[in-house]
Amino acid sequence: MNINKNCIMSVVIIIITLFSFQAYGQKPAIWKMQTLWSAGELPYKILQDFCERVPVLTEGRLEILLFPAGAIVPTVETLGAVKFNILQVINVWPGYFSGKEPAFAPLSDFLCAYDEPWEYDAFFHYRGGLELLNELYEPYNAVTIGIIMWGRESMFIKYPVLKPEDFRGHKFRSPQGMTADMLNILGAGVVFLPGEEVYSALDKGVVDGADWATPSINHRMNFDRVAKYYIYPGFRSMPVSDFTINRDAWNKLPDDIKQILRTAVRELNWETIQKCAIDDFHAMKEMNASGSTPLVWKEEDIESIRDIAKKVWEDWAKKSPLSKKVIDAQKKWLQEIGRIQ
Repeated sequence: MNINKNCIMSVVIIIITLFSFQAYGQKPAIWKMQTLWSAGELPYKILQDFCERVPVLTEGRLEILLFPAGAIVPTVETLGAVKFNILQVINVWPGYFSGKEPAFAPLSDFLCAYDEPWEYDAFFHYRGGLELLNELYEPYNAVTIGIIMWGRESMFIKYPVLKPEDFRGHKFRSPQGMTADMLNILGAGVVFLPGEEVYSALDKGVVDGADWATPSINHRMNFDRVAKYYIYPGFRSMPVSDFTINRDAWNKLPDDIKQILRTAVRELNWETIQKCAIDDFHAMKEMNASGSTPLVWKEEDIESIRDIAKKVWEDWAKKSPLSKKVIDAQKKWLQEIGRIQ
């Protein structure tokens, strides 16, 4: 009798499951996602693990196919790709789009502002940052459900830089935006290059240093072979990437999958931060053992460069009403946590 009851219950579960799949559509939604990372980077591998979990979490109703930087469209063209549903998801540094709207830059890496990842993460989740990012993406038929960080970045340099004045007269790879403006104020030349071209530029002397990523990511790209000094963490660059979805694709999802994705992306953020931090620790030990020299700035020099960054903040606040809105919101939060007066 117990066996029959078990059989009946199994049949009921199967019937319920079948009806559930019919309700959501028998075929799973299949999304294409392009990231800013190359396939060999740790953040890419973490994203791969995330994409493998998605069908499990959604009971097969959603699959996300991951593509590395440039695989479908150039990174700087991903905004148009998500707008027109060529890509359903993008994971990029939104500052790439500051030419379309300046506010993307200060909302992607508020120069020399935050000391710890939790401070920036908290701004996005508890002080309106995600809402602001969605306001910026709204004209492009896209919705952002979370951010993904990889921690404090480093700057690899071919000569020692121990204070802001040491940048003068040298050339640096930098993304367009606030960092480039600050380097110009410091008297440095700026060269705009994609990450995959930085090693060659350092090796050939096209640039003397590069603002790119964390110590471990830069180590894996062999920057330390041609640039034996690195600033960490004095420069205080701590960017974010997004998890931004085509709005039409997002609206087709049932509410439970939407919540699953929001929660999963939140977990993805902290997994990326923590795994990259562990990787940084081991990479710095390896680099230091092979002759690299970490450049640890004095606190007064860190404050000095932060004062210069504040001038850049004010310049960018004048570039558009949204840029001012983004910068004012972050300044208010930084005052709340005591980072600025």
